[in-house]
Amino acid sequence: MDIFSNHIWEWLILLSLIGGAFYTLKIIGEEKSTFKDESYEVQFSNLSLMIPNWWTIVGQTSEALRFERTDTRYDWYANFTYLPQHDGKTLPQLLEEKLDLEKIEFDMDVVFETDSRVLFRDSEIQEFFQEIIRVEGKASQNVVDRIYYDIYLMRSQNDAGYFIFESRSSVLNGLVEGPYFEESLAELSFIRES
Repeated sequence: MDIFSNHIWEWLILLSLIGGAFYTLKIIGEEKSTFKDESYEVQFSNLSLMIPNWWTIVGQTSEALRFERTDTRYDWYANFTYLPQHDGKTLPQLLEEKLDLEKIEFDMDVVFETDSRVLFRDSEIQEFFQEIIRVEGKASQNVVDRIYYDIYLMRSQNDAGYFIFESRSSVLNGLVEGPYFEESLAELSFIRES
């Protein structure tokens, strides 16, 4: 007998695992292209958000939305918040306050981006948010917890308030949900009055 027939079960298990891995890669590769088809619209303030259908609203007020994955045990959430007053503080000052409050310290190699309007596909949104700051990357929370954190602070020139959009997860889960968080923001648009 040859080596294949002596280890038939091992070969079948190995081939099944390889086939399953290729199938998973194919499905994940198609998810981003089907984002719009598999999303639902959520109204927040005067904005419309496209949200993946596997994100569940777990908290909602007039000034805040919180999403989590309730179908998995992912250590992940996304918050969309509107704060009515910035008290004359700059976005970097507001960001520093937010990070201090959450006890989040980004790794040294993380870059602070001061204009992410190119992310938005709607030109009206790009013009509305005149000031934007974004930070994305690995960080520590409460000194010991390693996280992946993506935060946007945005405001218009003629608004006393500002928006904070944030996605927080364990380091590995950030790679899974992070692209959908960015895609949700890219699809951001104004709610048209009828």
